[in-house]
Amino acid sequence: MTTSVDVKIVVADDRLTSYEEEGYTYLHCTFYTSPKYTSGWWVNIFKTSYLVNTLQNERLELLQAINIPFAPERHYLKNKGDSLNFTLIFPKTPIHWEYFDFIEKCGGDSGLKIKNIKSNLSGVYKVVIS
Repeated sequence: MTTSVDVKIVVADDRLTSYEEEGYTYLHCTFYTSPKYTSGWWVNIFKTSYLVNTLQNERLELLQAINIPFAPERHYLKNKGDSLNFTLIFPKTPIHWEYFDFIEKCGGDSGLKIKNIKSNLSGVYKVVIS
């Protein structure tokens, strides 16, 4: 069963880049459970997730996930309105990428897709998933 989610991308200010973050692309994500349903929420991420520039057909594989388990492990959320903050780390997007997509490849299941992320100089992005 596929559940639709709303995704909001908040572009981080380019001036916020710290020395440690240079050379990588960070998706700082917050997942909120839906207020429509009472329980049974869980989240995870597939190691096969990637960023893609569809114009040049170039992709960057997921390097690391922080505070979210890799599938098949799950992080359970108990109540509606609960949230989980996590970070996905990728290689630095090339400078010629103006826009890119995040694709969670989950075998036969449909995973999370975030389309048309506008590239910035910092490589740091905030994503809200609800």
